[in-house]
Amino acid sequence: MSIVQEYEVMNWDRCEIPEDEQIAAAAAETAAHPDDGDAWMRRGHALARLSLMREAEECYAMAIACDPFHWEYYRHRAHRFLSCWRFQDAAADFTIASRLNPQDWNVWYHLGLSWYLLGDFEKAAAAYKRCYELTDADQERIAVSDWYWMTLKKLGREADAEAVLDRITEDMDPGENTAYYARLLMYKGLRTPEELLSTDPEAVTALELVTMGYGIGNYYLVRGETEKGYEVMERVVKAGDENDCYFAFAYLASKAALAARDAIKGA
Repeated sequence: MSIVQEYEVMNWDRCEIPEDEQIAAAAAETAAHPDDGDAWMRRGHALARLSLMREAEECYAMAIACDPFHWEYYRHRAHRFLSCWRFQDAAADFTIASRLNPQDWNVWYHLGLSWYLLGDFEKAAAAYKRCYELTDADQERIAVSDWYWMTLKKLGREADAEAVLDRITEDMDPGENTAYYARLLMYKGLRTPEELLSTDPEAVTALELVTMGYGIGNYYLVRGETEKGYEVMERVVKAGDENDCYFAFAYLASKAALAARDAIKGA
């Protein structure tokens, strides 16, 4: 079984849709206007809000059927494919979206993530390069710089990786991307892994801890401290399971890294 197949962890039994005003209103809208792609998109949003990711993906598919040249429908379906661990399908949809709207930062960012999770770092680097070129704000630069740096390091492109860090300073506004920012400062040698690992759990969210953990684990890996790296990633997965962070990119990336390790061991 391939690593990708092992990611198909969804329960294919149908979920019972809970009573929810927003979902009910969206369902009524699509019933009244079945050819309205935006109505199907809104219904998908309502379902995704309650983590009904497969049901949401099906609504975005209906939206695409209504208007197959609307880039945003592909983008939203691709996001839900990531949530469902269908990384190849996500890469396909984000690629289509990038052709329909080559100026959207979000599309390129998540296309890079899709290829990264699939282990195709050349394609990930190409997507992150384009995303980086479209970046203006600090928060966006911090997010893409982190994943771009990790990708370049995996490709052995040391000079390019250092060039990415050159634009990261200690006076940036990370906004919600505090974990990514802490990771970047660590890559620059301004923080230590031990400092980040000792962060007070009460001072950050579970998602921030998971996000921080993958960066630290990967940092150990690129430094050749393999045992430490995988140990941290195992802790990330455990924390993600305990705190329902299994949609987090860091959780997905940790699972992918551990699965790749186990596949090599079993070869």
